[in-house]
Amino acid sequence: MKQVAHALIGAIVGTAMISGTPASSGEPPAELQLDAATTIAGVEVACTGIGQTKNDPRWLGFPVRLEFANTRHEYLVGVTVRLSASQGASLFEVSCAGPWLLLKLPDRAPYRVEAHMSDAIAPVLSRVVIAPKTGQTRVVLTFPDS
Repeated sequence: MKQVAHALIGAIVGTAMISGTPASSGEPPAELQLDAATTIAGVEVACTGIGQTKNDPRWLGFPVRLEFANTRHEYLVGVTVRLSASQGASLFEVSCAGPWLLLKLPDRAPYRVEAHMSDAIAPVLSRVVIAPKTGQTRVVLTFPDS
């Protein structure tokens, strides 16, 4: 779990923390199947990070890896994530039962990620991410302990 101690590695453009719960589009988030990749709104996504499957080499093909943790550097599961284009248009909202959400963004443009726990007390965490030219950017979203 010490790996989670690193706040972030790679290209992260901005950071913000917003209190409260995220705005809702009226539709529930898509629930991702653990350890399976799918494409939503032109973005390939996968929810993983538990057990041996987190070491599957195919996960290295995803340029952005979001990790969810608490302040004790323990992984968290059950996070809902909204991905928005740089112009602000929401692309999708998904729920991940694992501690990692992987993204294959279609270009190197900035995208906003907003993540929240099912607990309405926890804040919404927001980051702007850009896929690197090569390799994988690791972004750790650290939620306060409740």
